[in-house]
Amino acid sequence: MAKERKTYEDDDGRVVAKMNVEGMPWYRPGPKDDQKAVPQQSAGASREPLTRRETLLIMLQSMKWALLFSLVFSAIMVAFVLFCVLVWFK
Repeated sequence: MAKERKTYEDDDGRVVAKMNVEGMPWYRPGPKDDQKAVPQQSAGASREPLTRRETLLIMLQSMKWALLFSLVFSAIMVAFVLFCVLVWFK
C-alpha cells in the first residue's frame, strides 16, 4: 500500500531542483525528466569573456579588499590583546 501524495494548491508541477541524486537513500534510477524542469540561466551566459586588463583589475581589487579585511581583523586582535594585558588582567 503506497502513501498518497499530498496536493498543494500552489503547486504547478515544475521541478526547480532535482533531488534524485545518486547515492542518496531515496534515489530511483529511471529516465530523465528534463521537460518539466525549470531552465537554469546563469548570470554570465549572455556576456562576452573578460579582457586581460579587466581580469587583472578584478584580481587587484580582490587583493585590495582581502588585504584591507585582514589588516582590520589583525588590528582588532592586537587591540584585544592589549586590552587584556593592560586593562582586564591587571
